[in-house]
Amino acid sequence: MAKRAAVVIGVDQTGHLPKLTSASKGARAVAEWLLNEGYDVECLTDESGPVHAAHIEEAVSRFVTLPPRYHLLVVYFSGHGFWHARSDLWLLSGAPTKTTDAINLDGAMDLARYSGIPNVVFISDACRSIPDSRVGAKVVGIDAFPNYAEISTISKIDVFKATSEALSAYEGEIDGKRHSILTYALLSAFKKPEPAMVRQLNVGTEQLYVVPNRALEKYLQKKVDAILEHIDINLTQCIEANVPSDDDVYIACVRGRVQPFLFEGPERLEERSTESPGRAAAAILNRTLTGGSQLEGAGADEMMTEFDQATESKVASRMPSEAVEHFETQAGFLVHGARIARAVAARGANHVRVDLLESGDGGQNPALIRLGNLRPAVSVALQTEDGRCAILAGLDGYIGHATFDGRGLVNVNYVPSANHWRWDLFRQVKDKIDRLRALVATAVEDNRFHVRSEAEAEELGRRIRVEKAIDPTLGLYAAYAFLQAGNIDAVNSVHEYMLHDLQTDLFDVKALATRHARKSWQLDPVVPFCPMLTQTWNLLRPRGIPLHPVLQAALPHLCNALWTTFTPEGAIPILQAIERGELL
Repeated sequence: MAKRAAVVIGVDQTGHLPKLTSASKGARAVAEWLLNEGYDVECLTDESGPVHAAHIEEAVSRFVTLPPRYHLLVVYFSGHGFWHARSDLWLLSGAPTKTTDAINLDGAMDLARYSGIPNVVFISDACRSIPDSRVGAKVVGIDAFPNYAEISTISKIDVFKATSEALSAYEGEIDGKRHSILTYALLSAFKKPEPAMVRQLNVGTEQLYVVPNRALEKYLQKKVDAILEHIDINLTQCIEANVPSDDDVYIACVRGRVQPFLFEGPERLEERSTESPGRAAAAILNRTLTGGSQLEGAGADEMMTEFDQATESKVASRMPSEAVEHFETQAGFLVHGARIARAVAARGANHVRVDLLESGDGGQNPALIRLGNLRPAVSVALQTEDGRCAILAGLDGYIGHATFDGRGLVNVNYVPSANHWRWDLFRQVKDKIDRLRALVATAVEDNRFHVRSEAEAEELGRRIRVEKAIDPTLGLYAAYAFLQAGNIDAVNSVHEYMLHDLQTDLFDVKALATRHARKSWQLDPVVPFCPMLTQTWNLLRPRGIPLHPVLQAALPHLCNALWTTFTPEGAIPILQAIERGELL
């Protein structure tokens, strides 16, 4: 019989934040439910005293052991949450005054991938609020899971989040009692499931009716919508989920009489989406990947253009500009959405030349930055007129197309310079690749780009294998999708292919392909000198990737943009360190 365990956390009172009324109560209800399902459970709530990060770490370590003893682990949290540097922080009793008294969810999930437990499920019933003060931005939390070098098999990580980034998760009165909305919906899924959610499993001589994790997302969203409609029709709470686990992975059985439904895997996404552009783009990507080779040619083109107006506008804004197709040096940047006041390259031994040809006007006319004498790559800092600073890789043979908005750097494409040998290959597939990378960028920005099966992984790999040599960002996005799907072989394949093609390591791709980097990170050249994607910063600590002290100090000053952008306060010491030759 499969052994199952759960760490259940509920924190009503966190620092100066408003006291919640249902976090600890909801945690107790979840703990009781899982105990009745045969789980070994550690329940930590602040009803009888503070809950600190050390308590969570200790509880997790009881279940995550060498050798592994469990087949599934559920980690549930209800309480206050922050969304900073594109990662969730579960705030515990001492936060935000005590900056480590929190759980960094991205870090926890990354270490959980090497826990030795085949399936780990994270349930986050918390707000994802952007810290409104410098104090909040300094909260870093801990990763909570042990870091076992002996584990090589990667676990599947399912995650359910109560709401979208930067938004609230709600409590409300249901049947005369105060409940957290997501927790109520979760428990309801196993008490009164819809027939289409239920799968029949034969375990030995026992016949079980279960709700697979893959069937939960649509139910939870529908249930949450229905609850909020009765509480306040103006409230919205969009569930965010990623479930790469197999179809027979489930949290609990259905109790009582049920009408089983023949489960044939996740339902196909609807032909059109009226939800966010990211969801719509993800739906089209999903159809493209699951359709495989049948979508080549005209069929693929048709599918790639089925957008609602909002998605079409968003995707169009992610397309590279055709204002400049080449520099005589075959490398540089076009920047839209901001005036560029300064461009600095980490010169190292290459003596790279940086020419700010045009500052741009923040609108139709882009900033133009020409790079010379880089072989094969260089770290570049772009400072906007308002003082923010983005860090990118300058790549030989490529023009980087970068777009800023009020949050920071929101989109980057690398297009071959028209006077480089890659241009002829690019020109043959230009329309297709422009559409593909715009789709992916839109879905990634909304945290919707997921690969959920081996078949999808193979199809994505096949498509980017040809196109990755043209736009390195596709390789970067794909490596993330493969990691979320638990396909480390595909991550390593992307890393090796890009290293061979570019003759340099992109920081983010190497980070995703590296588990324990403390001793080996500096052996090979890496560009840029820090992550390009903001979410990669949250993997540095669990993977042992070293940071220069200047960059470490700048962490609280990261903006909540998709691509690494520092506030003016964080930008100054970084630019000074580049000029001193400390950051290469």
